[in-house]
Amino acid sequence: MEKSLVIKGQVVTPNRVLQGGALLVQRGSIEEVVLPEDVTSFLNAKGSECEFLDFGAWYLFPGLIDLHVHGAVGADFMDGDPEGVRRIADFLLHEGVTRFLATTMTEKKERILLAIRAVASASRALPSLLGIHLEGPYLSQGKRGAHHSSFVRPPNFQEMEEFLEAGNGLVKRVTIAPEVEGALAMVAWLASLGILVSLGHSEADYATGLRSYLSGARLITHVFNGMEPLHHRKPNLLAFALGFEGVWVEVIADGVHIAPEILQILFTCKPHRTIVVSDAIRAMGMEDGVYELGGEVITVEKGIARVASSGSLAGSTMSLHRSLRNLWKLFGFPPPYLASLGSLYPAKLLGMESILGSLEKGKKADIVVFDEVFNVKSVFLEGERVL
Repeated sequence: MEKSLVIKGQVVTPNRVLQGGALLVQRGSIEEVVLPEDVTSFLNAKGSECEFLDFGAWYLFPGLIDLHVHGAVGADFMDGDPEGVRRIADFLLHEGVTRFLATTMTEKKERILLAIRAVASASRALPSLLGIHLEGPYLSQGKRGAHHSSFVRPPNFQEMEEFLEAGNGLVKRVTIAPEVEGALAMVAWLASLGILVSLGHSEADYATGLRSYLSGARLITHVFNGMEPLHHRKPNLLAFALGFEGVWVEVIADGVHIAPEILQILFTCKPHRTIVVSDAIRAMGMEDGVYELGGEVITVEKGIARVASSGSLAGSTMSLHRSLRNLWKLFGFPPPYLASLGSLYPAKLLGMESILGSLEKGKKADIVVFDEVFNVKSVFLEGERVL
């Protein structure tokens, strides 16, 4: 019979930190959250039946969930290599990301299909891989960013059906520019299939953003980036993202993509409708140098990735937990809120909050142990220690 596990530390729940609390883990799930005042009596009663780990003053966080990541340690999901997918997943686990969406780039159909099939093949042995995020190829030419101009195209239902079929249920999210011809019909169709539709790399106005929301879109891709800046007489997608209460936004909080003063505005406008993502590329975990992303040459200097031909930012090289650390340093956000931004809110967007995203009874025992300055010290995936 598998032995139960008790993990003690500063347990970060959705509402507070249980200093000296504990988690009882059985069969990959959290069986009980033990309050600090009950830990001693609990251990006296059941300690002999359990393996006990005491992390002292370190934080027990829910495993992080990254809904937008392209690659790491030299590998990219667009490489179409199952072994590369496994390397990325392993790196993410060691960075505290226990669940993620493998994100593709705008490319020719065959290349995207190759990537989808490789992710699908690798996913069978990777419980951390929740699914696939198709970023493009149906984007705006004017706000394509690092997406290669020659591959940007209008929505094609037959092509999207091929993507969905190749993914065999793994395509969980699609980023689309809602103003391009045929986009709103595709938004409605994808949403009807239960796929999370996100608006991004777009020149849309506010009205188009609202129509997209009414058609089923629920998220804005890397808010502020890949869209028109705010204009006080021309309400656009950014105005919709900040001002419309129902829509969620994702943010890259690496300290490069958005200035701290603007981040403060974002969290004032959308305190409980924001998720943090890495948008990390294959250069994450690597040295500065020259890399490839979606057919573009990318240069990385001082950790900042840019398209060589245009100078546009090209994703980040910073893992999700380091972005959360940035927010902690900048704004002093308390641990329960940081856990929501990096775990609970992403789980809600995928409709998985009943089993993932927080340290609560009945949920998967995905746990990250952080020290006092948010360095990853240990990681558990469904109760199994992987670091």
